[in-house]
Amino acid sequence: MRRLATFCLLLGYLLCGCGQNAAAPAGAFPPFYPEAQPFRSAIGLTKNTPLPLRITGLTVPHHLLAADLIADAFALASGQAYRRIIILSPDHFERSSTPFAVAIRNFQTVMGEVPIDAAAVDILRENPLVSASNLFSHEHGVRALLPFVAHYFPGAWVVAVAIHRDSQPSQWDSLAQTMAPLLTSDTLVLQSTDFSHYLPWPQARRHDQETLRVLSAGDPDAVLGLKQPQHLDSRGGQYLQLRLQKQVHQARPTVMASRNSQEYTAQPLESTTSYLVQVYSPENLLVHGVQRFFFAGDTFFGRYLAAKLARQPWREGLVKRVRQLTGGAPLIVNLEGVVMAQCPADPGPLKLCMAARPTLDILRDLNVVAVSLANNHTHDFGESSYRTMQRLLIDAGITGLEHGTVKDLGPFQLAAATDLDNREKPVRALLTDADLRRFDAMPPDKPRFAFLHWGQEFTATPGPREQALAARLNAGGVELIIGSHPHRAGALYGDRQLCLVYSLGNFIFDQRRPEVSGALLEVIFFPQGTYFLRLHPLGNLYEENFSARQDTAPFSQVTALRLSGWGQESRAYLNK
Repeated sequence: MRRLATFCLLLGYLLCGCGQNAAAPAGAFPPFYPEAQPFRSAIGLTKNTPLPLRITGLTVPHHLLAADLIADAFALASGQAYRRIIILSPDHFERSSTPFAVAIRNFQTVMGEVPIDAAAVDILRENPLVSASNLFSHEHGVRALLPFVAHYFPGAWVVAVAIHRDSQPSQWDSLAQTMAPLLTSDTLVLQSTDFSHYLPWPQARRHDQETLRVLSAGDPDAVLGLKQPQHLDSRGGQYLQLRLQKQVHQARPTVMASRNSQEYTAQPLESTTSYLVQVYSPENLLVHGVQRFFFAGDTFFGRYLAAKLARQPWREGLVKRVRQLTGGAPLIVNLEGVVMAQCPADPGPLKLCMAARPTLDILRDLNVVAVSLANNHTHDFGESSYRTMQRLLIDAGITGLEHGTVKDLGPFQLAAATDLDNREKPVRALLTDADLRRFDAMPPDKPRFAFLHWGQEFTATPGPREQALAARLNAGGVELIIGSHPHRAGALYGDRQLCLVYSLGNFIFDQRRPEVSGALLEVIFFPQGTYFLRLHPLGNLYEENFSARQDTAPFSQVTALRLSGWGQESRAYLNK
């Protein structure tokens, strides 16, 4: 109740203006909010502690209904010393006569004075698109954040920038060029943005998810596909943040919170506002208090890996390495090959077999909750072995995703399919429109994902066929496509409608070619049902930690394979 009362009081201040102004030094903007207690309350309630990693940017709301989210974000960055804070705000009341306006007066707040960085402001004013303005006297996009700045970063200078809603992408590029030299190691870019406006919660949530797909891909140009105010109140602010962070710091966003004003009240609202908290860093940030899933690519525990992973130290090393990234969150992999109680002595180099032990133990230790069986190696030993593998997985509590099936995995629906098959003879371009129509009927009440086995080996980008399949699935409602088979990790692409990872490459697979690499895809689910994606490069786990060349045991796996008669053909395949 205390938190709700604080939020309501702060919202009242926002809607009514600034109340009585306290005394202020000549030339400084007087306080916009009359009391410090609501800000102190929000600051006192946050449980976040400073992150030890470098933070170069924040995106926070300016509706003080969400003051808890603002305080949470500031607390994460509070362990760092910033000399300059650049605030990117909408020009809500369109008072600027140019595309961008800057403040040339200091600010008084109820939490203390916040001075401007006059030298930095002068640099920005050299751009003819930028003018000085007094609009900041009542611009809540800036004024709502300044008390938090005064508390968490006392003594920091600010550069307050207001962005006109009619400013154009070419003008954003011009400002980015002028602003980039200001992004020193002790500068924080603070984007003041509220997201979906004036829509009922279900519609706002759909628009938030479109924005989250754009943020997941991290492409500034994809922001141009968003609309004001349905998606956010300043496309220019979001574009500048993404572009500057990528250009100057090689930093990407991590969305820490996705919330809607409806979540602050039990009374149904016809018009809502959404809030997305973003933290920018060149390092990997962990998100707490949310549900997370990970996807991994081609996974195989046999052949050259079998003897190594049968040893407890090797197995524990793999599990530790992966869980450092996943934190033990549920993992879904493409399981290449057949799990059998005992593998044949000489299966041949292109038939993939994994012994049930330690394979099932490793899957359990990695918290693998589902495996895709929709690939070209799960039938290497016939239908009977395939069905036996299914039973082994069921007994281990692992969901098997067969070709053409859809499974409900809690916060999302997942379809699995393969465009390749070796069952009778190698077949490519297997999927037909009739196959894809099965996925059109996926329940629409949850996000719809597809895990596909497709593409060309050792390629990192989709070809024309994969692009056509992705477009067809997206037209049927699939909004995330995750690929496997190429043994090489690709990038995460995305726009409002679809996110695509053409290939996650190899998770753990005994190949050494220089192109071989892997990645993990993290899906972060927020309480309102929206999600955010992050791609984590893995490199080649086999080459890094498990290759035969690093084996110092007296009896190496290479020796064992030679004695078993697998011969030159096997080694040539693995090193091709």
